[in-house]
Formats: sequence, C-alpha cells, structure tokens
Amino acid sequence: MKKKLQILFIITTLVGFSLPIIRFNKTGTVSEKENRTLSARPPLVRDGYLNKNAFSQYSAYFDDRFGGRQRLIALNTKLKFDVFKAAIFNDKAIRGKGDWWFYRLDGNHDDFYKRNLMSDEQLADFKNRVEQTAAWCKEQGIPCIFLICPNKHSVYEEYYRFKRPSGMTRADQMTAILDELGVPYLFPRDYLISKKAEYDFPLYYETDTHWNPQGAYLAFTLLREKIAEIFPNVDFLRIAYETKIDHSMTSGDILPMLGLEKGKSTQPTLTPIGHEQSDFYTYLKNEGTKGVHTEGTNPALPRALIFRDSFFSSLEPFVSPLFSEAEYHWKQFRAEDKEYVLQYKPDIIIFESVERYSVSIVQ
Repeated sequence: MKKKLQILFIITTLVGFSLPIIRFNKTGTVSEKENRTLSARPPLVRDGYLNKNAFSQYSAYFDDRFGGRQRLIALNTKLKFDVFKAAIFNDKAIRGKGDWWFYRLDGNHDDFYKRNLMSDEQLADFKNRVEQTAAWCKEQGIPCIFLICPNKHSVYEEYYRFKRPSGMTRADQMTAILDELGVPYLFPRDYLISKKAEYDFPLYYETDTHWNPQGAYLAFTLLREKIAEIFPNVDFLRIAYETKIDHSMTSGDILPMLGLEKGKSTQPTLTPIGHEQSDFYTYLKNEGTKGVHTEGTNPALPRALIFRDSFFSSLEPFVSPLFSEAEYHWKQFRAEDKEYVLQYKPDIIIFESVERYSVSIVQ
C-alpha cells in the first residue's frame, strides 16, 4: 500500500510539473482577464548582439504563459479571500472595505496618498498644451470645455483600506492652472462627495473603476449648465429621469485583474419618465471605441465634438439630446485632429478624461 501511494505521488507530481509545459500559451497576445498585453518571446540575438536581458525577459515570458496560470491566480486569490480572509491586492488592484474594490494606478498608492504631484516642469508643460489648444479653438470660433472625471477613490476614499492624507492632489494642480487660464472646465469631485449622502446606493460601481449612471447624471447636470452658459439663447431639453436599482454579481473591470470572477455590485438604471431614449436622439453610428455619432430631434441645436475615454459612456445618453448632432471620439485630442475638427465644424468641443490620466487630456 505504501509503495502504491509513493508511485501515485510521483505520477501526480510529474503530471503537475508537466501540465504548465503541455498547456503553454504560445500564441496568445492579450490577457482579457487582466486587460493587458502578454510578454512576447524575446530574441536571443538583437541588432547583431547577444541579448543580455534574455534570461530575465524569458522569465517574464514564461510567467505570463505557463499552462493553467489564470486558474492558479484565481485559486490563490480565492484561498486568500475565502479561507484566510486576507487583504487582496496585486500591482493592478486592491480590495477595499466591505464589498468595494479599487484600481491601483501604476501599481502603487501614490495617487491615493497624493505623492504623484507634478513638478514645475510638468505643470508648465500641461499649461502650455491646454493654453495652445484653447487658443486654437478660440481662433476657430469654437468654444470648448475641459471635463475631468474623478477617480473612484477620490469620491469614496472612506472605502479604501487606508486613510487618505489631506492636501492638494494632482488634479487640484491641474484645475488651478485651468482657473489661471480662464478655460471653461468641470471637475465634479467635490460635488459628487457632497451629493452621495443623499442616496442610499453608491454613485460608482463597487467592482468597477467607473461611475454608474446616477453618478454620471449628477456630473451631467453641471455639464449642462456649463453648456447653457456658452449658448445662453438656446433652450436645451431638461429631461426628467426615474431611477431603478438592481443588485447583481458582476466582475466589473477590477475583479479580473485579481483573478476573481464576480462580486456584489449595485446597478442603477435611469430612464426618461414617460419616454424612450429614442424619443430624444438616435444613433447614426454606435461602434464604441471605433466611434459614436448621434442625431438629436431638433436640428436647430448646436453640433458637438467630444474627445473622450470610457467614463463618457455613461454620460452619452444624457449629453446626446442636447445637440442636433454629436460625434464621440474615443481618444485624446492631438494636433493631427485639427483638420477633422475644421471639416466637421462643431459648435462646441468637449475634452474629457478620467482624473488619473487627465494630465494628457490634450496633446
């Protein structure tokens, strides 16, 4: 019996060591679970010389691709979470208090701890890019608005695992420059913080980095007023919405970074009272990251061009009825986009970015 157990142990061990090699991922390029590119196979020779970093690069290559990697990550996380009740984190995300999860920018807590403030040189560069972009828009007779969407931990710092220190954030540095330049902008962090106590559900998804439709709608009400200031003679629609709350088990965009599949999430839905969204606008194109183009019901309304990221997805249903046409480009504005702006001839441009990447809101 003892000999049989020894043989079984040897076979099990050999199989365990063989499976990562047998199921080695040679062809994959992207980890959808972790939302990142996998390490590529490094060359032994580069530019005619021996690649001195080959061993470390091969280590990263194997770590990313050995068979059963994602299952082992998930098992490791499950053991920490379910068995040891440990705090879960890696270089991508961290478990907060309760059922809250947070993204870790650049694999650290520097943004949360306000240790990523810009240097004088970086501030000068940001100021120069914004100033040049705003000046160009003014030369073309096109008003613009800069929109910075708050990080989740900026609004719900109380659910983070650590206490956030007082003092200026990097976003505060940027808004100070926007104030100095007199550029129309919106950073609704403090407004969302002031409003969140009025709701018995959160304004951001617990398992996701993004605000939910209710949080987006609150930011939209401020954006609508900014737009109305630019077009004082336009009678913009004011649509009344009703909110329905559901709860579900979803992964969001954070849990896959930790190898987890599902977590509790609050899911608000806002619908126009007595109407359908199609009563106020229709899609001429609706291809997400490849572009969105909407058409409103009133051709006399202004035309808008929006350079945006994923945070604008929840704003889109509220913003689209304000315009006769709105084009949404999932990218940051660059100098090469000027030609298209002149072709499209918008009446207003909105430059939007989430707080953590807003230093590059325009290039």
